Amino acid sequence: MAAPRFSIARDISLPHWGLRLSERLALLIMGDAVCAGLGLLLALWLWTLTSGAQFSAEHLASKAIWAVVLVPAWLLLCGGLYDLRRAAFWPATLAGLLSAAGAGLVLYLVIYFLAPLGLLPRLMVLYFLVATTSFGLAWRTVYIRVFVSTYFQRRALVVGAGWAGQAIIRALSEFQAWHYTVVGLIDDDPVKQGQVIEGVPVLGGHDRLLAAAHAEQVSELILAINGEVRGELFQALLDCQAHGVPIVRVLPLYEQLTGRVPIEHLEADWLVTSFMERVRLDTIFLFTRRLLDLAGALLGLLPLLLVLPWVALLIRLESPGPIFYRQVRAGLGGRPFRLLKFRTMIAGAEADGLARWASPADARVTRVGRLLRRARLDELPQMWNVLRGDMSLVGPRPERPELIAVLEREIPFYRARLLVRPGLTGWAQVNFGYGRSVEAARVKLEYDLYYIKHQSLWLEAIILLRTVAVVLGMQGS
Repeated sequence: MAAPRFSIARDISLPHWGLRLSERLALLIMGDAVCAGLGLLLALWLWTLTSGAQFSAEHLASKAIWAVVLVPAWLLLCGGLYDLRRAAFWPATLAGLLSAAGAGLVLYLVIYFLAPLGLLPRLMVLYFLVATTSFGLAWRTVYIRVFVSTYFQRRALVVGAGWAGQAIIRALSEFQAWHYTVVGLIDDDPVKQGQVIEGVPVLGGHDRLLAAAHAEQVSELILAINGEVRGELFQALLDCQAHGVPIVRVLPLYEQLTGRVPIEHLEADWLVTSFMERVRLDTIFLFTRRLLDLAGALLGLLPLLLVLPWVALLIRLESPGPIFYRQVRAGLGGRPFRLLKFRTMIAGAEADGLARWASPADARVTRVGRLLRRARLDELPQMWNVLRGDMSLVGPRPERPELIAVLEREIPFYRARLLVRPGLTGWAQVNFGYGRSVEAARVKLEYDLYYIKHQSLWLEAIILLRTVAVVLGMQGS
């Protein structure tokens, strides 16, 4: 079948810009901030009705500190809802908002009962959570109905129909089908021209790139070609850019879409050229993160002490054996340490000394152990490992040295996850959960490498808050 021809003469229509992913994220954050601001105003007004104060500009100015505290706190609690995949669906949005409100209420009550009497106004914060959640539900409904629509979708033309082009089409279909439409492929291979690959037609070679971009009202070109681009294709790309069509490279877009770093097709020197420099984080970041680890571990030891007598009693009543379970794991640089957990299996579950993955219905797991795993309480003793410096609050989950020896033979770049300190929770845990096979370990590694490459205090805050949602929702394994 002959490839369709396009004429630049018919193109004078403006591109269909749609919304970039970064613009969607900014829109969601700004909308949630407005909802939190309105919720705070309503809460302060309701509070004046019961406190006898007068609702005035002076009164609002005297309570301005609450805007500084509560609005950013609400945005942090909604961290899981800034996953654009979840934000596009109403059930996930509803669950996320209710989880944020529930987590906010729990955190506030903990602070309230630990703070000096009369320091915090309980009713005002309760009003704020109810009002902001209500405004948030209304705003997210508008977002789903209006902004998750064809009009605001990005129309993409993929340059390159090889493995990279096919991978990005699959990623767009799986992760952002409601935000992107791939209208065609461009490839100079005459065998591919006129074909349909991954459900997308190959519209022609580089000579038809500009015409196809304008005829299809393309929002952006996705450059899915490995290596250096030169010659006539390079000139065709420059022409498109000169006509206002932006160009993005496939690997950064893939990472942005999936939250993962692809490992199957990376070059052998990728770890050195694209990764090692990012791992050398500045001293201020490392120092700040260690302070946060220490603060988080000390705070985490408090609930550990509160639940320890009851958990210990339940464990011993169901299954004789020790309360805690110690296991050797690989830490930073592969250095071994003893990880501490509540015991969730029968005593002697691995008496043969062989390392193995737990299955979903593992007979070795006790009934109390299943409950502890679902609530992630079995990992609470690892606060001691964080305090000691064996682990951080956030990072790749520590693996057993025996399994690492197997996985690094099967999965390229597997040992790269040892370049940072392991964590109590991580990017892979909140996006993928537990892995019980080599293939699952491969996907988790892609998430771990993304975290290591992009780690920041903001990303760590999002991971911690999404972990709180998992715990409150009993979504552990």
